[in-house]
Amino acid sequence: MSILFIVNPMAGNGKALKVSTQIRERMKKAKIEYQIVHTKGLEDAIYIAREATKFFTKIVSVGGDGTLNEVLNGIVGSKSALAVIPAGTGNDFAKTIYPSLNIDDIIESILDGEIKRIDVGKCNEKYFINIASAGIDAEIAHRVQRMKKYISGKFVYLSALFKTLVSYKGIDFNIKLDDVSFQSNTLLITASNGKYYGGGMLPTPDADIKDGYFDVCHIKNLNKLKIISLLNKFIKGKHTKLKEVTIFKTKRLTIQAEQKFFVNIDGENLETIEANLEIYKDFINIVLPKNKDGFLKI
Repeated sequence: MSILFIVNPMAGNGKALKVSTQIRERMKKAKIEYQIVHTKGLEDAIYIAREATKFFTKIVSVGGDGTLNEVLNGIVGSKSALAVIPAGTGNDFAKTIYPSLNIDDIIESILDGEIKRIDVGKCNEKYFINIASAGIDAEIAHRVQRMKKYISGKFVYLSALFKTLVSYKGIDFNIKLDDVSFQSNTLLITASNGKYYGGGMLPTPDADIKDGYFDVCHIKNLNKLKIISLLNKFIKGKHTKLKEVTIFKTKRLTIQAEQKFFVNIDGENLETIEANLEIYKDFINIVLPKNKDGFLKI
């Protein structure tokens, strides 16, 4: 067995670099061939992972969901197994596969866990492992990226949230799923493989990374007060029975609009006028942890 750890040194405001120290300490004892490589820029992890599939049996993303997405896009189509050490800010996919985010426990699970096959989504030409979404959240994410050039810290997100809430008027989408098509002025639509996104929110509490389907959450546009009221329920996954919310299961989803819109794919934004999404069942190998009763039931 050989393991490559792909570390994003910028992730989690330096958290990933601290995790690198923990990795080295544990790997010294493991007597397993390994390397640690640091990324140097955007999409660097894709190319590192792609080349690493020729030499390593396990390739580990050490960073946030954006780093994980890049590593995923590098290993698809290979026999190498993906593994995840959450060291970013959101770490949403890790919440789906791990009972806790204790780094020492996760490193152990990478050494002795079981390799299984899980589903992967694709949006246009890009694969994703967790969630793709369009609507107000993608607009907020785009505004955050623009504002980071001028403002730092938590104020960036709060400012972007406030400005988007004030200006957002919904997007008129044409939406097509396996068995239904409709038009809607939309607040938000998500296509979920994993359960969590946005730092722990639960748009689709029943999403399953092995069932071969997206869980889709569609929310009609609401007035500003209702959006604020909805947010608390949305965070906890208690929104699914509201009349403005519809949950679907589908293998394919197409979202179209007359003007360009943003799609948030595992935390990274894509701008398009049409998003074509498809789920690929049992598409990649992934390392999953053991628990006291054996392997996690995923």
